[in-house]
Order: sequence, then C-alpha cells, then structure tokens
Amino acid sequence: MKHKKVLAIFLSLVIVVCGFAFGLINAYAQTVKIEESMLGVELDNTPSGYDDKIWYVYTPTQSGIYTFYSMRNSVNTSTPNVLRTEAYLFEKVTDEESGQKLYTQLAYSNSNPDYEQYEGVMNSRHFCIKYHLEAGHTYYYAAGFYNEERSSTLYVKLINESYDEAKLVSITPHCDAELTWYTDGEWKTDGDGNAYYLYNISKIMQNMSLTLVFDDGTTITSNAGDTTVEGYPIKYTHDQTNNHWYNSENEKYTANTLTITVLDKSADYEVVINQNAMLSVSGKVVDDNTGSAVSSAQIYIGNTVVATTKSDGTFSFSYSPGSYSVTIKGADIVARTFTLNVDAINPRNNDHTSTPVEVVCGDYVDDDIINGRDYAYIQKTLPQSERTAAKTAFGKYVGFTKNDYEKLIL
Repeated sequence: MKHKKVLAIFLSLVIVVCGFAFGLINAYAQTVKIEESMLGVELDNTPSGYDDKIWYVYTPTQSGIYTFYSMRNSVNTSTPNVLRTEAYLFEKVTDEESGQKLYTQLAYSNSNPDYEQYEGVMNSRHFCIKYHLEAGHTYYYAAGFYNEERSSTLYVKLINESYDEAKLVSITPHCDAELTWYTDGEWKTDGDGNAYYLYNISKIMQNMSLTLVFDDGTTITSNAGDTTVEGYPIKYTHDQTNNHWYNSENEKYTANTLTITVLDKSADYEVVINQNAMLSVSGKVVDDNTGSAVSSAQIYIGNTVVATTKSDGTFSFSYSPGSYSVTIKGADIVARTFTLNVDAINPRNNDHTSTPVEVVCGDYVDDDIINGRDYAYIQKTLPQSERTAAKTAFGKYVGFTKNDYEKLIL
C-alpha cells in the first residue's frame, strides 16, 4: 500500500448518527452514480437552491483512501467563486430492531485549509473529505452550498489517494488525559433502576493520538484529537451502561475500557478516573420520637466508620464526590441505611444539618427490632428516672398503650 503523507482534516469529534429515512436520496432531484472511470474527473451539477444537495453514489472496487472535494464555483478558473460549500459522507445501515434502513453520517466538511494541495488555489471555503472506503461497500456523498438559498454550478472531484496493499498489524493509543470522578459526565439510570455515572469520553478523544503499524513496516501516527489517521476513520466504543466506570480505588472497580478501532484492528485503553479533592460533608442525627440529638452514633460507608456524632448529634467528614450507601448504627439505635450524594458541582448541598437524619432509638438488646425483649431491658435494667420516657417511646414503636405493658410476658 502506498502511504502518502496527508495533512489532517478537520472532522466532527463525535460521529453523529442521523435518522435519515431510506428514501432520502430520492427526495432530491439529482443523484450521480460515480463509476471507476469517473475518478479524478471534474463533475459539475447545479443544486436547485434552498438547502438542496447533489447526491453522489460510489461503490469502490478496491479498498483505499479516497478524497472528495469541491473546486471552483464558476467557469472562470482565474477568479474562482468563493461561495462556501459543504459535504457529508454517509453509509446506509439497517436498524437491528426496526429493520429500517438509515443513513449513518461518517464525515462532514465545510472548509479545509489544506485545499491548496489539490487545486493549487488557497481557498478554505471548499470542502474536502478524506476517508478510507471499503471495496464493495456503497457510500453516499451529499454536496452543496453552505448557504441554503444558493443556486450555482457545483464542481467536485472524487480521487483515490492510495489503495490498500499492506495489512494493518497493530494500534497503539497514547493519551495523558484523565477524567475527574463524578464530574466529567452525568448521572444515568441503568436497566435495573440503579443510578450510575456515565463519563463523557470527549476529553480522552481530544487528547489521544494513535500509532498504526502495517506489515510492510510503514508506521503512521495521528495528531492528538484527530478522528482519522491519514484517512482511516477512528472508532471509539465502550459499554458503560452495563459495565460502569469507577476510580481504581473504588470497591466496585473492575475496568474502564475504551476500545479504539481502525479497520479490522482494535486496542483497549484503560481510562483513568482521577479522584479529585475530598469534599466536606456534614449532617445531624436525631431521635425519630423526640427529635432530640443522638450522640455517639457511628456513620458507616461500606464497612468503614467515617464519622461519629457529637453530643449535639452533628457529624462531619471528608469524602470524594459520588453516590454512596450510608448506614447509621449505635447503642439503642435501629440501624438505618440511606443514599448520600456527595456533590462536587454544588458543594453547599453537602451540608445536611438543616434536614437531620431521624433514627429509631430503643433497640436496647441490639437486634434492630423493637419488641418485648427491649421492654424487658427497660423494666429491669434502666434507672427508674429513664423508664417513663423509654416506655413511652416503646409504646409508639410497637403500638402498645400503657395498659398493654402489664400484659407483656417478660
């Protein structure tokens, strides 16, 4: 394969899937089928105006790098028209669920500062799409003027840069960027109804370069942020919906795999989730029955005690942003578990003292149940000065009245 050094073209960072219906091409009057004999031949057609596009359909007989670009917009080659042009590259795919045929956008261009290398005229208003096309696969170029109301003759060419003669052996990704824990993305809900954080991979893509090695010894390296490597499209895939990403120190962490694919070769890249600065979290624990402060209660995240309430029921600790299952335990307390969100975007939301956590007190035998055993403890063990209040609380939790107390079998 002849590898030609080509300056990087500017494409959209994210491949956009467009819901164009199967009959979209037929909605336009002009469709041009490009034969092999038409490669390198100047083609001229006139869009009707108002966002009309000329559709060019091409099925290559050989795989390779092809470039589709616009030329002058006037027959006067010495003073070419400067009407701005644009073009899209699509392929047609069948939706697995609906069976509907859709057009998937592969590339877009509305200017190219490297246009001069093709026509010897510096005019960045011309589009230029360089892309690797597979033999036997049909591609669709939609080209026209950037101003939707323009109507003039459009001059374009489709040329072959090089044909595939060597086989891609390996891909090596390079990237120094890291994502920030629970910051670079948004919260989502998976199929089981569980909240998870979906990380936006754009920061990784913008800072990633690739080295491609072919079996003929040729090596190609992309610039950081390129979405093609000298015309070879780069595909990024991940499965965060089913395999959520976490910081490597998180107990749920398994892998943060981003797969990069070029042609028939793929490489897995482990995305680093950087645990940013710890955030201050504060709150208060009170008795569900009396509203009074509960002291010496322990705050657990997982199996770790992160704080203990003070005499006024308040607690504070520092933790990384995220969503956590928190449990409050302590003497005489029925353990309570709830979800705590540590907010990195609005840290003020991490102060919960104005909305205290209520816990049920009265579990004197520490079995997380309020029953007759606790009443027995109240009656036999608590000082007389504490029994009346304890019995009142017990009655609330078990639905007993004062007359019922004497009926309990101790």
